[in-house]
Amino acid sequence: MEKNKVYLTSEQIVEILVIGDQDVGSIEEMGRQAYALCQQQRSKGQRALILDNLLLIGAVPPEGRSKVVELIKSTEYDRLAMVGNGSLIRLGANLMLQATGKGSKVKYFDSRDKAIEWLKAS
Repeated sequence: MEKNKVYLTSEQIVEILVIGDQDVGSIEEMGRQAYALCQQQRSKGQRALILDNLLLIGAVPPEGRSKVVELIKSTEYDRLAMVGNGSLIRLGANLMLQATGKGSKVKYFDSRDKAIEWLKAS
């Protein structure tokens, strides 16, 4: 089974590739790695942009979703886009994003290309 991946894309976006079922520990680890890359970007005078790629996600327990909301509430990034497919993922992601109170800084997309376009805008 593949593991989650957190890396800097060629477009200087921190991409979190979420693969399979998750728990609080795996979510915390992805957050730690993503924030380290965001700090690296900021230290180079660049914006800290995160693409949370949920296209290969599995099950996430309620305490895992709460951890995601907590991480999204941080100030470690400038913009965050979630990309996924399916109405259930969209509904869950949008509910979590609403709970963060960061409306202008976070958004959900059905298309990776549209998410990247939004991240790079402004």
